[in-house]
Amino acid sequence: MIVATYTVIGDIAQAVAITTGHATIALGGSDGRLPLSYLPQLLQADLREGASGTLADAPISLRLLCALPNLIHAATIVLATVYLLRVLRGIAQAQPFDPFVLTSWRRLSVALIVGGVVQSLADTAAMVYLSSRIGLLFGAGHVAEAQRVEFLGGDYETIGTNTPQWQVAVIVAGLVALALTAAFRAGARLERDVDGVV
Repeated sequence: MIVATYTVIGDIAQAVAITTGHATIALGGSDGRLPLSYLPQLLQADLREGASGTLADAPISLRLLCALPNLIHAATIVLATVYLLRVLRGIAQAQPFDPFVLTSWRRLSVALIVGGVVQSLADTAAMVYLSSRIGLLFGAGHVAEAQRVEFLGGDYETIGTNTPQWQVAVIVAGLVALALTAAFRAGARLERDVDGVV
């Protein structure tokens, strides 16, 4: 529960920072503006000498799209935690094969699988959008330097993009939960079959 809480808080804080272009907390009166390289979809963003630009100078459409995977991850963690706690409560009450527990197992697996896939697709969409607007996507056509500078909010000499981050661990956890759902469903059938047998 503690890990899930910190994960959700971290995801939301990062999404807010990406969307606003400013650090969530700037201590000591420091400048809270974040560099463009703060985007998870970028590995590197080096300004030309004498040029200026920050993440806040990039268009809001880019910032929102790049923050979306964090919000989806936070929602996935919240849903998965709620359903896992329901499962654990049913098991703690010595009712592991109760329909409530079986339904919670199924919802847990769906939340993890769907959440993992949707987050991965959102990150891929953000990467494609960013790469196509700055001319790094194969087949995107030529992008004029002025358009690139306007889109990024600064004159960047070097841009290094990251690969889309597919949430394999979350999807695999959903598949494991799905397997456990099948096992618990089989246990519930067995319990019904032997009920009343002396």
